[in-house]
Amino acid sequence: MQNPFAVPARSESDARPLCPWQHGEHEHLYAPVDHTETAFMEFQRALREDPDLKSGGRMVLITGHEGCGKSALIHRAAWWARGNLGLPAPDVHIVDLMADRSAGEASEVRVEHVMRRMLDEARQLTVCSTEELEGLDKREDKLSLALPYLSSALSRHSVALLVLLPPIEVPDDIRRYARYARPNVFFFAESSYIARPEAGLTVGGKPIVHLEVDLLTEADGWTFVNNRLARATAAGIPAPTIEQATIAQFMRDRITGRGRTTIRELQRTCESVFSVAIKTQRPQVEYGDFTQYYIEKATLS
Repeated sequence: MQNPFAVPARSESDARPLCPWQHGEHEHLYAPVDHTETAFMEFQRALREDPDLKSGGRMVLITGHEGCGKSALIHRAAWWARGNLGLPAPDVHIVDLMADRSAGEASEVRVEHVMRRMLDEARQLTVCSTEELEGLDKREDKLSLALPYLSSALSRHSVALLVLLPPIEVPDDIRRYARYARPNVFFFAESSYIARPEAGLTVGGKPIVHLEVDLLTEADGWTFVNNRLARATAAGIPAPTIEQATIAQFMRDRITGRGRTTIRELQRTCESVFSVAIKTQRPQVEYGDFTQYYIEKATLS
């Protein structure tokens, strides 16, 4: 038997989000839970209505509780955008700066740090000529000159950058990124602290695309589990079974006892309990497997 909740290129202890632009097999692992499918469709609609990056930069901001799948949705949106901007895929580059945090610094320092990292990554992509790189180096000390220069170079080569920003904690960061936006650059960001961007804020003259994800509902639990089991069945992969009532009870207890649960928690829990069932050669996962998981987790923590 195989674990239907195992994620390709991820170990059981690896909590990194789905990332189809790095691992194509992740594309089909997104389940329609916690409003992520609705948010993704809204993103597609917004981009189809105005796919032109040459007339100005763009920004998408995804908000919601920690663990609700914001990072996974960013990766999915960037992966889709790369093939739907009217440019050949090799000319659309994803620049992943999500881990480039500068905690404790002032907003201006944080954002400038990230923008300079973007410039560094752009240099390494070899999208600029030697002469253009030299011109960028001369302007490096002043972002107000370096970023427009980079944008012009990208436009000349019909190249676009999809920049995945670090998590945003304060509205000031959004406003600063908006001021740094330039044509041929698309910012993607997430926030667990900001409910929505301020009204009227634009990036490159265009409104911010705001997407929201949320906590799981009781029904989301079975939607997610059934999605994974159905994929395993369709692929002819034998796996332990589980009753819908078992997942419903687990979801009720987690939501009642903790007040909430997230897709990240459900993914890790199911992967663990199914792994134990496979190792002990049991054909079905029971509710007791979930309670045992949390007993052991509490013991180890």
